[in-house]
Amino acid sequence: MRKVVYEMVILMMLIGGIGAILLGLPYIFHAFGPTETEVVLWGRLSVYIGASLTLLPITIGRSYHKVANFFLSLGYLGLALFQGLPILLWIAFHRSAISDGTPPSLFVAHWSYAIPHVALLVVSLMVLYQLWRQPTHSPAYG
Repeated sequence: MRKVVYEMVILMMLIGGIGAILLGLPYIFHAFGPTETEVVLWGRLSVYIGASLTLLPITIGRSYHKVANFFLSLGYLGLALFQGLPILLWIAFHRSAISDGTPPSLFVAHWSYAIPHVALLVVSLMVLYQLWRQPTHSPAYG
């Protein structure tokens, strides 16, 4: 039973990392029209965080040492906090143009663009819950 839970935690970690990469790409490639430089920077940071959170579970995810749990917790806590601003901004700018007018854009924000951020926030919180409730010894396989 513990092995199944453990494998699901690793899968959730990978979903969180890959999800952060996929979520950052539209911001990098201006899928929402001409946007501010900070929006592109947010996308790049999301890709970097996602890449590190994809590699961490693969390299140290099988470890139950406190140091490994600390770094995984730090990464997923950062990912969870990192979703707050886009969630708030997509909701705040609902039915508004998000361009500053140079160049003008016809793109109009909608609250539903926050849904992938909320999903990533939920995955991050699920991973954190599992990391913080796990014992610091290796799971029993058998």
